[in-house]
Amino acid sequence: MSQQEKPALLGPGPLAGLGAFICWGFFGLYFKQVAYATPLEILSHRIVWSAILTLILVFMLGRRKKLWELISSARTIGLLFLSSLLVAGNWLLYIWAVNSAHALEASLGYYIMPLIMLILGRIFFAESLNRIQILSVAICTAGVLNLLVFYGEMPWVAVGLSTLFGFYGVIRKFVPADPIAGLFVECILLTPFALGYLIWLGGAGEMAFGNIGLVEDALLIGLGICTTVPLVLFAYAARNMKFSALGLMQYLNPTLQFFVAVLIFGEIFTNSHMVTYALVWFGLAIFTWDNLRSARQNRAKS
Repeated sequence: MSQQEKPALLGPGPLAGLGAFICWGFFGLYFKQVAYATPLEILSHRIVWSAILTLILVFMLGRRKKLWELISSARTIGLLFLSSLLVAGNWLLYIWAVNSAHALEASLGYYIMPLIMLILGRIFFAESLNRIQILSVAICTAGVLNLLVFYGEMPWVAVGLSTLFGFYGVIRKFVPADPIAGLFVECILLTPFALGYLIWLGGAGEMAFGNIGLVEDALLIGLGICTTVPLVLFAYAARNMKFSALGLMQYLNPTLQFFVAVLIFGEIFTNSHMVTYALVWFGLAIFTWDNLRSARQNRAKS
């Protein structure tokens, strides 16, 4: 292979992937900046402004045909409505977690998400689990149960975030939609509810938007950009780099969330958290090693 033919270590694909996961990793900082609004108002603005921005991108990027394919099927609309409820639940829970001193637990949720999806793949798509994958799930489960033993309660934020997004992934597997067109449909399906809530909130005199300042209004509008840009970067990365590498890169998101929660938000990291995170990291290390080993074996056979 000539020098010109060698793939760049940090080509457009990997750079896009890094950009997406860095955006998601620091997203909690943005939610802290808009904490003057309630979580439900923040979610409503995120839905409305994301719908507007994704509609613009659908036309700018020539995705009208893909959008028509989605909205011309009643079954697809029904599935996307269900997926929109799941992703909205994930968004709302994360917003609440960040602004209620649970950002550390939220990062745990995104760490265990790949293993939740592994379990759901076994349940819904009959995807087999080898012994190493079962061991990974068992170790991470032990980590979650550790917090249950020490604190007397399940880490519901972590379990809720990972489960909601896991089921979201299951639904979206049945609808292999274009990411931008799919997000637009999901947001537009929720927009009547979001707008209705904002109108009610404004009528009650409790809405932050339009009542604090232009900068604060701009930050709420910017939620649409913060939602859409990482998704576009991720979609580009998925098409232009190895999916196994993209899978490994996804751990950058919860790692950044972890450091933001502890070093910037000042959330307490106890010995119990240390045990839990050590078990989860160990389980993920085994899971990652198994994926890399399987990928090498498949390449050797091809």
